[in-house]
Amino acid sequence: MKKLITQFLILFAFTILAPPIIFEANWSKFSSTFAQTKDQCTDQLNKAEEEYQAGKWTEAIQLIEGCLKKENVGELEKGRAYRILGLVYIAIQLEKEANDAVKNLLIMVPNYKVDPIKDPPSLQKIIDNMALTLNPSITKITPNIVEQGDKGFKMTISGSNYVYGSVVKINGVAKSTNYVSATELTADIPSSDLLKTGEFDVVINSPILGGKTSNAEKFSVQKASSFPWTWIAIGGGAVVAVVVAVLTLGGKDDTSESKLADPPTRP
Repeated sequence: MKKLITQFLILFAFTILAPPIIFEANWSKFSSTFAQTKDQCTDQLNKAEEEYQAGKWTEAIQLIEGCLKKENVGELEKGRAYRILGLVYIAIQLEKEANDAVKNLLIMVPNYKVDPIKDPPSLQKIIDNMALTLNPSITKITPNIVEQGDKGFKMTISGSNYVYGSVVKINGVAKSTNYVSATELTADIPSSDLLKTGEFDVVINSPILGGKTSNAEKFSVQKASSFPWTWIAIGGGAVVAVVVAVLTLGGKDDTSESKLADPPTRP
């Protein structure tokens, strides 16, 4: 009996303690993997900068591209990668590639400050020119019409020149905004914004050069449609009318119709 109780207590303890132990082991594994990926990218970028300084352009580009292909790379590290890439392309005088790299740098780090010791003046020049062209623009918002009293939803804004830190504003009020890409943002629209009907201006505010504002697109909140109830009322009335007509016609006295003459009697 004592042995049975001991086995039961061991089994009970394992049941209670095992899930936290397994969870902790899995979390540790995930954290280790994430840190490893981040460290590997940091190491690659350090090496890429060394290769750039040594004039080994091809090796530097390969290291940077390898870093950018990794998952879990944050915007700051991506910004650093594009900065080094821009420096490499400036050094080998590839203007288009340098401009593309600097554009991506500003998307990740909109107000990047040039290091006067490490960065050449040519990088500042490209940044200044590129910043002037990064004007946010809206081409489409989805949805652009909702009904009064609807639940909150996620609005998708499509356009161009979106950067990290861009904010969607509706009638001047900032909304919780998520950067998806340079051509797409999403914004959380709460149900409290849908209590009043009307047309509202949607704009994008970009942090580039201290703040740039896009063109405005209209977002409408309309009165809830009464179409289903109107149809039911009209349809119901029609059904009632038909039923009344049928009952009226079917209920007429048959005596109003002419009867057949009685057969003649025999003389």
